[in-house]
Amino acid sequence: MPSPFPVGPARLAGLYVESVILGLYLVTFVNTLHALFFAGTRWKRIREIHKTMSFVALFMFVNVALGSATSVFVVWKAYVLSPPGKGEATFSELSSWPVVLKSADLLTQTTIGDAMLIYRCWIVYGRSWLVIIPSFVLWLGGTVCSVFLVYYEATTTTSALITASKLHPYGVAFWASTVSLNIITTTLLVWPIWKVARHHEQFAYQSTNSGSLNIMKDVTYVIIESGLMYTVAAFMTFVTYTTKHNSLYIVSSAEVGIAGIAFNLIITRTAQAVRAKKGLLPQVPFQHKSPRNSSVPTEQTHVHVHINGTADYELDNDHTRTIKSEHSEAPRIGSHPEEV
Repeated sequence: MPSPFPVGPARLAGLYVESVILGLYLVTFVNTLHALFFAGTRWKRIREIHKTMSFVALFMFVNVALGSATSVFVVWKAYVLSPPGKGEATFSELSSWPVVLKSADLLTQTTIGDAMLIYRCWIVYGRSWLVIIPSFVLWLGGTVCSVFLVYYEATTTTSALITASKLHPYGVAFWASTVSLNIITTTLLVWPIWKVARHHEQFAYQSTNSGSLNIMKDVTYVIIESGLMYTVAAFMTFVTYTTKHNSLYIVSSAEVGIAGIAFNLIITRTAQAVRAKKGLLPQVPFQHKSPRNSSVPTEQTHVHVHINGTADYELDNDHTRTIKSEHSEAPRIGSHPEEV
């Protein structure tokens, strides 16, 4: 029985979706370059640039561009280069180099995106390896599955990606580990930031400048939104791959760009939030009120908030917020200052 959604239309729809996502990605990529390489209106000095995040941002850009170019070539080969009536058959050439390259591109982008999520979590928890063990084990398992996926795809004689018996178990395992990893790691990232924000809300810290924003809440929202977008895309890929539906070609085409967008948004939106704060509050005194009775003395705290790629903020014992310095990317919150 023929599929109600043949592979040819699925590939064309995937190319269209990928082109739309590519346009959105390029907008975020330009903003990311500005956040990574500019401090205000000037270029950052070499020592001010976060090398890891800059390299990953550029690598993801190359990966997105390569994936889009490969998708165009696959469709071009089917409908332009192939003889009339033979185009659909080229989509079944699973071991052809454009199809293998497209799959390797998707798996690489997903693996790198997951690795950077774990890296951010590692930084947030003060480089604690114990916290990221579950995420790292999932990432390692997914990486092994991706290697087998590319190998079997390059050597298989099966004519359809979604029905390849050797590939299917590894593909299901890879996407299941990706979805699980994103849920666990995003939760671990948000928890300490949310906890610190709640701690200050309990003591009713109020800025004398009504335009001030809460940097910790900003970071929390950015991580949740980006993580949710990326996790939903990975979950949709997991479902379509598991059910062996040709819509896999659509959602997997979008996955490469979405992984890059999620990575870029955390950089750009935290940078924008901190720059807005720098314009509003280079140093602003805070009023401290007891949650129950303002006459009752309360414990004073010193909390250090570090946003890599943006700036450092401190709440000292005199309840003064100060901006310390600029760095590059990835949010980190801890009780003591720590450089990336």
